[in-house]
Amino acid sequence: MEDNIDFSFRVGQIAEDTINITEDHVDSFAKFSGDYNPLHVDQNFAGKTSFRQKVAHGMSYGALFSKLIGMLLPGPGALWASQNFNFERPAFIGDRLSLKIEIMAVNETTRRIVLKCTAHNQNGDQILSGTGEVLFLEVESEVEPEKIAKDNIALVIGGSKGIGAAIVRRLCQDGYKVAFTYSASTEAADLLAAELDNCLAIQADASKIEEASRVVYEVSKKFGEAPDNLVFCASGSGLYGAAADGSFDLYARHLKVQFEATHAFVSLCLDRMIKKRHGTLTAISSSYTKGAPPTGMAPYIVAKAALTAYFQCLAVEYGPMGIRANIVSPGMTDTGLISRMPDRQRKVVAAQNPLRRLGHPVDVANAVSYLISDEAGYMNGHDMIISGGSVM
Repeated sequence: MEDNIDFSFRVGQIAEDTINITEDHVDSFAKFSGDYNPLHVDQNFAGKTSFRQKVAHGMSYGALFSKLIGMLLPGPGALWASQNFNFERPAFIGDRLSLKIEIMAVNETTRRIVLKCTAHNQNGDQILSGTGEVLFLEVESEVEPEKIAKDNIALVIGGSKGIGAAIVRRLCQDGYKVAFTYSASTEAADLLAAELDNCLAIQADASKIEEASRVVYEVSKKFGEAPDNLVFCASGSGLYGAAADGSFDLYARHLKVQFEATHAFVSLCLDRMIKKRHGTLTAISSSYTKGAPPTGMAPYIVAKAALTAYFQCLAVEYGPMGIRANIVSPGMTDTGLISRMPDRQRKVVAAQNPLRRLGHPVDVANAVSYLISDEAGYMNGHDMIISGGSVM
């Protein structure tokens, strides 16, 4: 539920209160404050002064502006920051005082309000004037997370094998309607789609940007709406390549699949997300973009770094519209991408990991499941490293 209080005050607003100055009032303030000045509490002493009667403590009624500020204007949430008073005339037992505050200035940015404070006696004489400054505090809201709607739709780009397939399975288990793309692994894609409920396999080559609109159309045709959760798992072919071999072809191939294609899908689906003020974008990057990268994988790592930076930009620009963009960066994960790695080398890498194993696709799928869920509603622009501790 929403507890926060709107900051909607204007110059000229006023609040007023009255108080009767009585013996009890004066005695109570003396006891509370410890101010037993005989001018206030001893009639014999006061009778020998020019006033000829006991004078009420100035702050015994000055302090009552706290009630006006804290209860009326601006009211609950107000913190009295500073105050000055001019006591122009004395107040005596039997007087009836009218206290008034009026807003003189409002600063919405700092949430500060300047108040004019005055007090008049029953004869209309002004006995007090001053100014105060109040800070109107923001009250934290208790937000009840929205539950996943039954029609929430997820599209996984590159979901037929490895990490992508694990993500598809997990999101189907979570209750999403899931579509995924695949390039050439028709048999694996068909088996995965047949295994799961509310799951659609779409053949599409991520390197062909023009196919993105067809994919989104097929998702809309199957599930009634375009996807509002996008997960990007596709990687270009050819994981290994020199940092500078005279050709930019491998860089271009990875950037096209991991950056340009991602940009195309995001652009196609953003309008619906903005209208709903809800949507998630999740990219599978790599822990190799952190620290010193391994040799021989420059095109792949550069593309992943570009993808990570792109998603951080999305998080900043579209976060105010209710769209969250996050990154998952796995360490070495036991998938077909590392099939060329000698078995001995894989065992060495696993032995060097604090958890003494390589990552599993389900480890990454669990992270994606969390990031697009309502439980991660305040996660935006985050790069979640899933490496077992090999990267910290």
